[in-house]
Amino acid sequence: MIELNFTFLIQLANFLVMMVLLNFLLFKPVMRMVDERNEKMRSLQGDTTVATSGAEGRLAEYDAKMAEMKKSTAAILQAARLEATGGQDKLLKDARAKYTESLDAETAKLEAQVAEAKAGLKREADQLSRTMATRILGRNI
Repeated sequence: MIELNFTFLIQLANFLVMMVLLNFLLFKPVMRMVDERNEKMRSLQGDTTVATSGAEGRLAEYDAKMAEMKKSTAAILQAARLEATGGQDKLLKDARAKYTESLDAETAKLEAQVAEAKAGLKREADQLSRTMATRILGRNI
């Protein structure tokens, strides 16, 4: 049969003291570190979302410029066709040359912007992934 004596009371007091000490020295600091890490992860995910939306915005801008450029080149070609039907072949050749030159220049400029945006996003993604991995693993990679 279980006896309740002085030893039991000492063990109960020892248990309670250990629980209080472990709570202050172990459980609360560990939980605080876990909460901080989770907050950092949420922050990094937010940064990733912002970077992604920025890239999507740049891509939409690129698509809009391309559509605008196609409309303007179509208008130039239409005007050139009308002039050509009036017997002015020289003007048609000039318009095509301008169109080709303009298209090449704008395409090169837009391709350079897209390449720059992609490189910037790749650098940001690489840096963000390294930062996340470093923070998660707790050591440099």
